[in-house]
Formats: sequence, structure tokens, C-alpha cells
Amino acid sequence: MDRREFIKKTAILSAACSLPAFASVQKATDNSAIYDLEWMFDLSHHQNQECSLWIPLPSNITGFQNVLELGVQTDAKIHFETTNNEYDARTLYLSWTKDASVKTAHISLKVALKNRQSSFKIQRICPDEVKKAQQFLAPTAHVPIDGAVAYAAHKIVGNEKDLLKKAHKIYDWIVANSYRDEAVLGCGVGSPNGMLAALEKEGRMGGKCLDMSALTVALMRAVGIPAREVLGLRIGASSLSSAFGTGEENTKGQHCKVEFFIHSMGWIPCDPADITKLILKENIAPSSPRAQEMSAKFFGFWENNWMALNSLRDAEIYPANTQGMLDSFGYPYAEAEGEYLDPFDPKAYRYAYRSQKVSL
Repeated sequence: MDRREFIKKTAILSAACSLPAFASVQKATDNSAIYDLEWMFDLSHHQNQECSLWIPLPSNITGFQNVLELGVQTDAKIHFETTNNEYDARTLYLSWTKDASVKTAHISLKVALKNRQSSFKIQRICPDEVKKAQQFLAPTAHVPIDGAVAYAAHKIVGNEKDLLKKAHKIYDWIVANSYRDEAVLGCGVGSPNGMLAALEKEGRMGGKCLDMSALTVALMRAVGIPAREVLGLRIGASSLSSAFGTGEENTKGQHCKVEFFIHSMGWIPCDPADITKLILKENIAPSSPRAQEMSAKFFGFWENNWMALNSLRDAEIYPANTQGMLDSFGYPYAEAEGEYLDPFDPKAYRYAYRSQKVSL
């Protein structure tokens, strides 16, 4: 099965092991919500086949997310952590030989999360951070900034000059014109042109979180605002709505949010896709006070029950896979003898994500 449309440092540990291959430990420094995570992977039924697995891992995000512990147990012949890719996406790579009868991995994590709320106040931003943010103005294969995207973006913002107000107009427009389509697989494809084509044909756009986030990002980039999708995982209950949370079993908890950059404020979080989920799950009207309240809140806010992974879009992973560039990296990616293994198909490989909120 072809996988081209699916979703610089290296330390190689070549000996198979039953004890943790590596572990990193930090300390929480505030009253964050603390979660213990257990991730299990099993490709053992691919007998007599060489198997490779790339797992997206969380990184620290100042003021929001702190990875306190990471441990790995595996029988993989080769396994190592790397950020060697265009987006510095933290990755655990594992490889099993053909003759390995057992092909498993167990990852344990402890993560501290804080509610992230933007103050929208002017502050001094490091010039290097401003420069680095410019990477997220460029188009990618799935995120164009010309044609229909550019036309829609300029129509939405009109004559507005203030970048924050432009971003808010785009966010509000996404919420007003999108709906959550439960028939869409996983997080969606993340094609802005596909979303706009649906709007032109049907008068509204159905999709899931990656679809709406990608369109938000494309529209913002088209009017000069650096923006990026942030792939991640729901790992606990929400204090705001069951629509935003998950239980202790969260294998299907993948969720994509958005960040945009204002040179005088830094990175600002938002999440238009979750408002469409709220509207569907709570069976409320988009114009209802409840929807309007949450929509206003989620412009500049991430809740502490969701863990960020990366912003990789349309890029190569490392080591190089056979099927080529990934369009996103929110789900684990695996190949057997170079053939893509669909993470939505339990016959391809089995994996499970669990989490538990704990006390300090």
C-alpha cells in the first residue's frame, strides 16, 4: 500500500534489551496537571519481515508542556531518538530484523501540562524567534497560499491591517463555515483546497481537526501571518466539556490544534476545530451563547488535557522510509518490508495508548 498521501542528533543503540533502553527525567516546577502515559506497540505478526516504526514523541513547550520522564523497553535490534527532520519533530525510531519472533515496544512517559492562555500583550520577542517563525509563512504540498486560498483569505480579512485582528477574523470564519464530519477517518486529510472546494459546492465545509487546522494555517499564511498545525493527543478529561476530553484509554485521542505568530506577542494558540466538535457533541447551535463563549475562549487558549507532539507537514522523516514524504506525523508510522502499515487497521499492527492523571 502506498503511503505518500497519509499522514541532528542521533544516538544508536544496536543491542536488543528488556530493560529501559534510555530514560530522561526532569522535575515539574509548578502546579501543572501530571499524567503518566503508557504506549504499547506490537508488530510480531509480521513474521519473516523486516519492520520499522517511527513514533512521534512530545517535546517541551515553555509555559505549557514539560516532559518529565521518558523510558523505552523494546526488543528492537535498532532503536534511537532523533529530531533530524525539517521540523525538529521528536521521533523514536525502532527496527526489527526478519528473524525476530517478537517485535514489541513499550514507551512510558510522565508529562506536566498547564492551561495555556495568551495575554495578547505586547512583549519583547527574541529576534531569532521572529526569524525562525518565518519558516511557517511558506506553502507546502498540502498547504498552498495562492489561488483559492489567497482569494478567500483576502476576502475574509478585507482592509484590516492589524495582524491579530486578521487572525481573529480567519478563526471566526472557520468556525462559522465548518462542521465536524464524523465519517472522516482519523484527523482528516488536511487539504485547504479540498475544504474550499466543498464550501463552493455545498455552502459549508465538513471535516475533522486537521482539515480545519490546515485551512486556518493556509489562510493565515496567505495574509502574512506565520502559522502552523500542531498535532497532538488528548490524554485526559476536560474541565470544559466532554467533547474536549478523553478517558484513560486514548489510542484514538489524536487531535490537531493551531498556533500563529505575531512578531510583538510571539506564538498564540487557538483551536477552531474543537468548537465544531462542541457544537456536534452538545447538539447546540453555532449562534448559541455556549458556542459563542467557547469560541471566544479557544482563540488564545489550549487546555491542559491535550499534549502536543509536532508540526511536521509534507516532510521527510529520519531515517528515510520507503514510501516517502509524510503529509503529517500525528500517528505512529510503520513499514514492513517497505510496505506502509495502516495504523487504522488492527491487522497491520497493534498499538494502544493509555494515560492516568497523577499527583505530584
